[in-house]
Order: sequence, then structure tokens, then C-alpha cells
Amino acid sequence: MTMRPLPIVARIITVVCILFLSACESIVPADTTAYSAVKKFTAGNKTPYVVFGETYEVLPESLDYKEIGVASWYGKKFHGRLTSNGETFDMFQVSAAHKSLPIPSVVKVTNLDNGKSIQLRVNDRGPFHDDRLIDLSFEAAQVLGFANQGTAPVVVEAINDVNYPNLKPAVRKSSYFLQLGAFSRETGAQILLAKISTLLEINELGAVEVNILQSESTTSVLHKVWMGPIDNEDRREDIIQLVRTAKLGNPLKVVVD
Repeated sequence: MTMRPLPIVARIITVVCILFLSACESIVPADTTAYSAVKKFTAGNKTPYVVFGETYEVLPESLDYKEIGVASWYGKKFHGRLTSNGETFDMFQVSAAHKSLPIPSVVKVTNLDNGKSIQLRVNDRGPFHDDRLIDLSFEAAQVLGFANQGTAPVVVEAINDVNYPNLKPAVRKSSYFLQLGAFSRETGAQILLAKISTLLEINELGAVEVNILQSESTTSVLHKVWMGPIDNEDRREDIIQLVRTAKLGNPLKVVVD
């Protein structure tokens, strides 16, 4: 029997099929388990990351985040530059930089020196100083009343209702902080901190944090000893009485709602 040659179109289809099948034989199926452990990042959330030789890690979530520390602010030098998530930094709008909170996170920042607070969005990384917790835009520092100085002691609290809108809103409780003393020299603050820490340990209250935070102006730096957060009002009053009885000062109370 004489074989008729295949039409030209049929020959082309045959060749393509042969090539396709050959290629499939050389492909190794992807190991999907290898990808399950790989984190997916949005802009600004790569972790870990390195700045000035130091390694930092981004928190997996902002839920219930609350921390006391020192705030600074940034302005003209960075005005118009891109933030870590690709937005344009505007010193006259409220925003913030944080080393470890996920971007974006909405936080409430309260100035412990005057009780003023503001809600804003974290869209940048920094400040890359060991003694700084958060870097605010110039406008945010204006609202909090410390734009005419370098730093201020603050409480930074993530706003769960905004960051996780699908969660059932929790009952918000006030937190209490105590300023135990302010010193022009850090040595005095360190001595008081040591005495307060010993007092708390003796009375089995060592879980309450005590920190030295700076309030920096153009002419001086105050080293302030802060205690908190204290979430129980009765416990706060017990601590105040302990400090007074030990003659370690008359604590200044600050409430953060």
C-alpha cells in the first residue's frame, strides 16, 4: 500500500505535538512545599532587612502592639523622597516611620510629657537609633507639641479596630504610666531606676516595666524615669503608695485612653 504524504498543515501540527511532548518529559514538577515556607511581602515589609550593618525584623502582625519609648521627627532632609512603601514623604502631612511594625499599620501616639495624642499611619522604616522607638513627620510632631525639640517620651499603640476591621472590637481599657523623676544627668536617672526596680522586685511587682526616656530640647536633655503600662488602676495606686513610702518621689500620673 502506498502511503500518501500528509498535507502541509497536518505535518506542522505533528511536529509541534512532538516538540511539546519532548519538552514536557524534561520538566520536573514544581515542589510546592518549598514555596509554602516563603513569605510574601508587600512594599516595605521585607524581613529581615539590614541598615547600617544592623539587622532588623518586621513583626508578623501589629495586633495588640503597645510600647513606650522615645519619639523623634524628620522633615526637610527627607521631604519629597520616597518612603519604604513607595509613597512620597510629605513633612506637612501626618505619618510615621517604625523599625518593625508591618506597613501599613495605624497607630496612636501619645506624648507622655503633655498627654497629647494623634492617630497616624506607619509607611516608612526608621528611626535607626537604638534609643528611638518611632520617627514622626514634622506635622505629627507639631500636633504632639514637640516640634521645637528633638525628642519626647511616647506610647505607641496599634489601633486593632482599624488594622483588623474583621475582628470583633475589644473593650478598650485605659493604661496608666507614672513619671518617677527627671534628671539633667543620666546617672541620676539610672540610680533612681535601680532603686525603683529593687522596690518592685521586693514587692513582687517586677513585671511592670521601668524605663529611662529622653526629652531633648535645643538647650538641654532631661532623662526621665517612666513606669508602665499599668493596666490596673488599683495596682497603680499601690505602686504610688510604695514609691512615696520609700521616699523615692511623688509619681506623676499619665492616663492613656
